[in-house]
Amino acid sequence: MAPKKKPRERPGDQAGPAATGGALSVHLKRAEQAIVARKARGVRELDLTGPQCKVLGSLNCGAAKSCTQLAREALVTPQAMTGIVRNLELKGLVERNPSPDHGRVVLVTLSPAGRERAAAVGGFAERVEHGLREALPEEDYAQLVRLLGRVAELAPQVPGRAEGEAARR
Repeated sequence: MAPKKKPRERPGDQAGPAATGGALSVHLKRAEQAIVARKARGVRELDLTGPQCKVLGSLNCGAAKSCTQLAREALVTPQAMTGIVRNLELKGLVERNPSPDHGRVVLVTLSPAGRERAAAVGGFAERVEHGLREALPEEDYAQLVRLLGRVAELAPQVPGRAEGEAARR
């Protein structure tokens, strides 16, 4: 008889004092990764990648942008953005046209299908965020937001190890 496999733990399975151990940044990163992973699954259902979603979101304001501008916003190289835009163009979600102001610059805009897909991506992300908010009791959600805000306020003021040692010298 084969030994029973122990069920794999998922984020949020731990409860009680053991779950509170470890660095705060680890807990924050774990929560962020779980949210990002959930959104990524939904994005794949829309036949898009994360970087493609960033481009659609960036263009959704209606302004045409160059690949260089899009790359800066998405924190990728212009070469990588050229590939992302090419794939979006092949899917019929963006259009590329020469800039009227600069002969060598190509501007990217959303196609009508791209606007629809951008709305779907935005709607999905909002549903994930709303679902998380609904899953938590109102008091817990409010406390979480307050505590995260407090961490954001305190973090810049907390001395690191090197700073603390320098102050003692």
